[in-house]
Amino acid sequence: MLHGEDRWLVKSGLLPPAALVTIRIGELVHQPLTDTVVPTTHEMLKISGVKGGWQCRFYRADEGGCTIYEHRPSACRAMKCWDITEISALMGTDLLTRFELIEKTHPMYGYVQEHEQRFPCPDLIDLQSRGISSHRQALEKLINDELGFRGEIIAKHKLSLGEELFYFGRPLFHLLSGIGINLREIDNRLVINS
Repeated sequence: MLHGEDRWLVKSGLLPPAALVTIRIGELVHQPLTDTVVPTTHEMLKISGVKGGWQCRFYRADEGGCTIYEHRPSACRAMKCWDITEISALMGTDLLTRFELIEKTHPMYGYVQEHEQRFPCPDLIDLQSRGISSHRQALEKLINDELGFRGEIIAKHKLSLGEELFYFGRPLFHLLSGIGINLREIDNRLVINS
C-alpha cells in the first residue's frame, strides 16, 4: 500500500497513476497480521499486479528484482522478510488515497466523486453470507449502470485500463466474482447466474 510519504513518487511521475489500483472502502482485503479477510475501512492505493494477480508490476526476476528499487514505496523499504516489525508498524497508518493525488481542478476529480456516490462498494460480507436472492435485480442494475458510467468516461477521456483502476478501483462485477457470485453476459448486459 502507498503511504503519505510516497506522495512524491506519484507526483513526480516515478509511480504513474496507471501503475496503481484503488482499493475502495468496503472491499475485502487480507490482513496479514491476523490472517483474516475483512472489509477495509479506509481507501488505499496499491501498486497493480500483473496478469490478474498481485505480483508487483515492477518486479522482474530476469532483471535482478525490483526495477524501481531506488525509488520504491515506504512499505517496500520497510519490508524485511526476516523481521516484520517495521512493516507491521506501518500497516494501516497514513494511507494515501487518490483524492490526495488528484487535484480538484483535474478533469477526473468530479467523475471520481460521482462514481463513489453512485456506486459504493456493497456489503460483500453480508452478500457472501446471506446470498443475493433478495438483491439480485438491484445488484444487476448497479453492476450494469457502473459499467456504463465507466465506459462513457473511458471513451471520453481515452483512459487506459491502469488509469481506470486508479480512478475508479476494480469494477463491482469483479468484486462480486471474488466472493463467488458468478455473472454472464446476455444481450450486452451482465446478469447473475442462478
